[in-house]
Amino acid sequence: MSAKVKKEHQILTESSAKGHFKRNIMLWLLVFSSALMLSMPFLVPHTGLVMLFAFIPLFAAEHIATESKKRHFWLFYYTCFLVWNLCTTYWIYNATLPGMVAAVVLNALQMAVIFRLFRWVKSLTSGFLPYLFFIVAWLAWEHAYFNWDVSWPWLVLGNSFATSIKSIQWYEYTGTLGGSLWVLLSNALLFRIMVGNTKGEKMPLSSISAACVVMLPLIVSHIIYHSYETPYFEPSSGSGSRQFTVLQPNIDPYTDKFSGMTQGQQNGVLLGLSEKALAASGASHQREIADSAYVDKVQPCHIILAPETFISRRPLINEDVPYQNHSFVTFREYIDRCNSNGGNFNMIIGAVTDDYYYGYDRKDDDGKPLPPSESARYIANGNLWYDRSNTALFLDSQGGYEFYHKSKLVVLVESVPYKKLFNLMSHFSIDLGGAMGSYATQKEREVFVTEDSVKIGTAICYESVYGDYFREYILKGAQVMGIITNDGWWGDTPGYRQHLSYASLRAIETRRCIARSANTGISAFINQRGETMASTKWWEPAFLNATLPLNDKLTIFVRHGDIIGRVAQFLFVLLFLMSIARAFAGKRAIS
Repeated sequence: MSAKVKKEHQILTESSAKGHFKRNIMLWLLVFSSALMLSMPFLVPHTGLVMLFAFIPLFAAEHIATESKKRHFWLFYYTCFLVWNLCTTYWIYNATLPGMVAAVVLNALQMAVIFRLFRWVKSLTSGFLPYLFFIVAWLAWEHAYFNWDVSWPWLVLGNSFATSIKSIQWYEYTGTLGGSLWVLLSNALLFRIMVGNTKGEKMPLSSISAACVVMLPLIVSHIIYHSYETPYFEPSSGSGSRQFTVLQPNIDPYTDKFSGMTQGQQNGVLLGLSEKALAASGASHQREIADSAYVDKVQPCHIILAPETFISRRPLINEDVPYQNHSFVTFREYIDRCNSNGGNFNMIIGAVTDDYYYGYDRKDDDGKPLPPSESARYIANGNLWYDRSNTALFLDSQGGYEFYHKSKLVVLVESVPYKKLFNLMSHFSIDLGGAMGSYATQKEREVFVTEDSVKIGTAICYESVYGDYFREYILKGAQVMGIITNDGWWGDTPGYRQHLSYASLRAIETRRCIARSANTGISAFINQRGETMASTKWWEPAFLNATLPLNDKLTIFVRHGDIIGRVAQFLFVLLFLMSIARAFAGKRAIS
């Protein structure tokens, strides 16, 4: 080879290397741009609309990678999803570092699988069809994710509007996946227009469609927001509002709740806080909801809410004989004293409770005890089985009581799915604010009914993340909702703020006011439009009093559930099978 040819070859090689390097830099910039845009709405309040453009840089990177036949592009899009998950849910490390790693890595992996399927379909066909497949695949995954045993739907795309509530008032029709559809469709249409413009194509219909997809939901939402009127009962049904108190005792879950303070000391803190709240409920410094549409005249407190797992020190409450438990008796007597002068006070308080299977003694063929339920625990020396639950305890004004058991459990903390597999992975447990262990659940939601027929549902911690699940309380008759939680595990991070904001989504979907009691904050009252009308500060003892309107009307979403998710699953199967058929047809044509 002559010197001239060698030099030309060297120049071409160097030029190719420089082009490859510049292309990689461009791809990484696009990937990280998408990751940061996807993260922003979960970290910065009122930035939900950024999601309508957040996938565009990633789509652009994929387009460049395809055109240049880039190898190992999976590393780029997996990094995008990994950074998004890490930026928004890094706070899990406060409870467990291995658990945080597992949640971030595995959640990002599922997202990457969807994107890989999208690229596969894109290699088989052109036009908008691959993007349609991406949309329905993502929606189908989100819908399924809400119902899997291993479930972590914290970053559902529709959740990104939790602090942008004026933009998503139509969630009462679609639920959260309506927001996910809005995000995906907007990104896909806008990117297709961008690609068409770079090729000199005129796409007037696509431009009009994209403008409608982006703007129409905003316009409709603002119309709903400004025209929404709080539903009240008809006069024949009695008063349309009730007085609520939420308590925030601020007991540190790491140093005091389960070790530093006795249960009696904790009870004293809560009772003292409740006394102050009741005294303030008729005083001039009462913190009322600052919107005249949501306030009746000041009434005596009616329903008092205390946080999740407040009664959690041994001996625990035995549901068969609760009066043997000192804490149960303490709060039962307190409510009775409040009602001694003709009041109508009720209390909902979080507790860890046990339910024993007395007289149960079944054994297998080898003589080993057979559990009466999947969650049952065994006391060998007593030959006795029992279930333990994360419970909402209702103490009514007539001396009665009821238990509701939390049934959306935190994976590897309150439940062990696929036990043979996950028993080997127990060290990856993630603590999201409840009690620890394997807990019993109940099949149906339950509402508590007061003497004057007010029906209140009580979601416990993690349950408030699940819209389709949350609506079941409303189908059971709930006219107002309570949420009790213990968010102190996460420290002063975005975790507890995200959790609070998701309650606004539930309020819009169901059009129910929400009274939220959080051990360390933030406790709040949320109206039927999803607005936080009163809230406490983080990490301080506090209480709130407010009068909340009741509602017995059912939204479209409450009546029919997640229609978008179900349709998406059907379309995903259909498009996936069509893609497989096309792939086989292509192979036959080549052969």
